[in-house]
Amino acid sequence: MDYLLYRLEFSTALHIGRDGGGASLDDGQMGIHADTLLAALCCEAARNGSITELVDYFADGILTISDALPFAGPELFLPKPVLFTGNKKREGEAGLKKLLKALEYIPLSAFNEYLQGLRRGGSDLEKLRYTFERILKEIRQTGPCGVALEKLRYIFGQLTTVTRVAVKGDSPPLPYHVTAWKFASGCGLYVIVRYEREEALDIFTSLLNRLGLSGIGGKQSSGWGKFEARSCPAPKELKQLLDDRQAAYQMLLGTALPEDDELEQVLGNGWYTLVRRGGFVRSATYATGQLKKRSLYMLGPGSCLAQRFRGGMYDLSAHGAHPVWRCGKSLFAGVNL
Repeated sequence: MDYLLYRLEFSTALHIGRDGGGASLDDGQMGIHADTLLAALCCEAARNGSITELVDYFADGILTISDALPFAGPELFLPKPVLFTGNKKREGEAGLKKLLKALEYIPLSAFNEYLQGLRRGGSDLEKLRYTFERILKEIRQTGPCGVALEKLRYIFGQLTTVTRVAVKGDSPPLPYHVTAWKFASGCGLYVIVRYEREEALDIFTSLLNRLGLSGIGGKQSSGWGKFEARSCPAPKELKQLLDDRQAAYQMLLGTALPEDDELEQVLGNGWYTLVRRGGFVRSATYATGQLKKRSLYMLGPGSCLAQRFRGGMYDLSAHGAHPVWRCGKSLFAGVNL
């Protein structure tokens, strides 16, 4: 078993609907969940006849992936841990704690320091501010971004809205808005892959490269969602977190869902968020019209649980010509608080 990183460097805008559901074209987000990425890879695999092989690799745990998480320059970012650290208020910390609460991602190089700051509070939180601002200053040398802690959540890029016009038959033209994420220079998303066989990794790499050419997310017909995938070894500090099964909490690095016989043990004494997962089936052979997948509620990235779990592969098809898989498996990082 080993790990490999793929840095996805986007050459076009990216449209990914928000987790909350609802109208998706005029809203969006930056990250791509692990189940969304696998669904897109399955579409590519269906075109070259390798979908059964790909699904089996994930079902058997031979391949496992994280969410597509952000990077900025050389710095990798992890989901912010979902942890309860007590209600006690400390003088002078309210503003800083509010800023930390607003963050979605934590720099890998400051991850343990962040946990220590949460645990101890006081001067450790102030040290954490200086650490984050030092990291931001270093990142600024590779791309445009601010150096204040308030700017940490904005360094990766920004959402932009494009107005377009829909023309259908004799109906009058109707304007509509599409929101897309545009990455700042030197920023993008990375995926962690755990693999147990080289041939499985080769298939994954080939499909990921194909996906980069065709695009991921919405509005692919407009050329959005295209990227180049560059592989690199997982840093030592990241591998330590990935291999730490003895930590007090196991933090999800992607969307996942335990099987029924795992739920009670996994969720006890843990802290987690739920993410609604829905969407449409993107297959020309599934049905004559476009149909929705069955919705699932999954554990979100950053959830800190009592132990790791297998997770399952869930068939969301209903009255269609073939299975539609939702992957409930992802990677974990050991977290000690």
